[in-house]
Amino acid sequence: MIYAAEIISTGIINPDAFIVQPKYTRIDGVDALTIEALPINGLYPGVGDIVFCAEGINDFNQEIELLINDNGGAFPLIFATLVSPIVYKIDMQLLGKMTLGEGSSKMVLGEALAAWAQSVDTALSIIQGAAGSDYVPTITASEWQDNILSENHKLD
Repeated sequence: MIYAAEIISTGIINPDAFIVQPKYTRIDGVDALTIEALPINGLYPGVGDIVFCAEGINDFNQEIELLINDNGGAFPLIFATLVSPIVYKIDMQLLGKMTLGEGSSKMVLGEALAAWAQSVDTALSIIQGAAGSDYVPTITASEWQDNILSENHKLD
């Protein structure tokens, strides 16, 4: 069974696990019981986060009414959090900000760097073509501009 749940606290039996409150109501109208769940894939949700859990029901009795009423199946695994996609969307897509690692160095803006590099390439070609002649070329290469560095994106 797959369901959404809220993290209530850290685990009792396993300190790496969490106590979750499943967000479904049993067939008798009572909220599902809290249960300990273990995060996978490096997830580390916090108390109050909404997570998605998967668990196998290992009762031998396969009557659907009994399965829905009993969330005491196999140890649930937390496989996703709702917080991660929301934070990603706000920080990286809406605001256009991204920090990789500690983010101490500004990233380079690709088109601006390409335009500057092309002007330097052109200047070097002119110099190379004039080598060994009396001709003194006039070179117009763009100077390095700090606006080639991003104000929003940083990288280690």
